[in-house]
Amino acid sequence: MRLFVLGATGRTGSALVALGLARGHEITTLGRSAFGAKAKSLRIIVGNPMHANDLAAVLPGNDVVLSALGTRGLGATSVLADGVRATIEAMRCTGVRRLVIVSSSLLDSNIEWFPRFLGRTLLRHHVHDQRAMEKQVTQSGLDWTVLRAPRFSNGPFTGRYIVSAESEQTETSGVPMSREDVACMMLDTAEQGSYVQQIVRICGGRLCLSMSCFSFSPSTTRAV
Repeated sequence: MRLFVLGATGRTGSALVALGLARGHEITTLGRSAFGAKAKSLRIIVGNPMHANDLAAVLPGNDVVLSALGTRGLGATSVLADGVRATIEAMRCTGVRRLVIVSSSLLDSNIEWFPRFLGRTLLRHHVHDQRAMEKQVTQSGLDWTVLRAPRFSNGPFTGRYIVSAESEQTETSGVPMSREDVACMMLDTAEQGSYVQQIVRICGGRLCLSMSCFSFSPSTTRAV
């Protein structure tokens, strides 16, 4: 597949690129600075992911857009909302329909009490930006998938994760998930064409110990 990756200079994005190349995909990245990796099937473009024109110039021919854009700091921000606005506009202009994008479990209604507290206080600006991003994605009419991930960790790659629908009434686990496993989930979703126009929650298959994670159907558990 031909994959277009946003956020490749970040730790999750770089893991996504590395794993995608290992699986034999052709990858194009676009960012304000050059991505450090080099490979025959990797095309690196320097541009502004907040500008639809920059995106539209290099999007044609790609099968899927995978966004691992993130924000830094705790202040007010609209990076995710502005970025997805430009992405959606560029995708509509170029006819690319498939979008897989990372969001946060902080938006879940059934989140545990401590992450809920953080989302309402220290991380409230992030939550506001993520919510604005998700609203645009779900109203875009594209073939989108939103992956609500827990807090990322620097743990090892396991290739294991558990998926549940946003509508699940069980409490969302706050167990961290490694960036490599999030990248694995993103690629699996793109390759399999799964969870189209769905918001799904993910947690680590090996580390997730809450009852909510064990209540899901075995068909939603992935391991290599």
